[in-house]
Amino acid sequence: MLDVRANYHTHCDFCDGRASAAAMALAARRAGYDVLGFSSHAPLSYPTSWALPVERLDEYAAEVRRLRAAWAPGGEAARDHGPMEVLLGLEIDWWPGERTPGDGAFDRLGLDFAIGSVHSVEIEGTGPFTVDGSRAEFEEAIRMRSRGNASRIWQEYYARLGALIDAGGFDILGHFDLVKKNNADGAFFDEGGTDYLDAAFEAAGRLKGRSIVVEINLGGMARGKTREPYPSLPILRELRRLDVPITFCADAHDVPHLGAHLDAARELARQAGYRSVAVLSGGRWTEVGIEAT
Repeated sequence: MLDVRANYHTHCDFCDGRASAAAMALAARRAGYDVLGFSSHAPLSYPTSWALPVERLDEYAAEVRRLRAAWAPGGEAARDHGPMEVLLGLEIDWWPGERTPGDGAFDRLGLDFAIGSVHSVEIEGTGPFTVDGSRAEFEEAIRMRSRGNASRIWQEYYARLGALIDAGGFDILGHFDLVKKNNADGAFFDEGGTDYLDAAFEAAGRLKGRSIVVEINLGGMARGKTREPYPSLPILRELRRLDVPITFCADAHDVPHLGAHLDAARELARQAGYRSVAVLSGGRWTEVGIEAT
């Protein structure tokens, strides 16, 4: 198998990242990456603090393409640091009636890949809220939206994750169990409980036979929010049983996140029974040995 280090989950200051796309590309190459995919949060119809503004969409695509040329063999950046394949992507949210990965809104950009993610849920018409906001916001949602029952939040989250998978239109499934971000030490629900895992496994089962790669996402660890990657070991073992391919993603929002905690990703993958990860390069997916990433 080839030796290729790749990351497809990269944010920059076009959305909620802290560094420029150019700075993120240089940091990725210095961290040993051979392939870097940019995946700014896709624009929504309403303003947020974290999504790419629609009026900057073309500017974002142009900057990533400029970096692709700069890091291609013979390009200015490649001459100084060695070549790196740069890919244009978006992280597209699942919110029917507002945004879905397969709605065609970004087809004109000719994306190299798309990440499909669920960030927001809604409980009985109380309005959407993001499950990966602050802990205080999560507690408020439990108290005011789900009447003190946190299980209603993860049930809705996994229902939406399953619907996202069924609808398709993307290449990589983002942070499978993001709903656990604010649940350190089981503060609000039992991640090992039968009901919780049944809901997660139900969503996982919808990936069987589909051309969707699941990321082992290191963003929670990089930002000090979780002590393990997404998804958890029980979920990853179920994905392995279903023969669902995986890839390693930093979910980087700043320069230090690139290359961080890769050992944790490798160890988790090994424990789940994986021996290789999927890598998108040259327009096609191939398998790369875990130790080669």
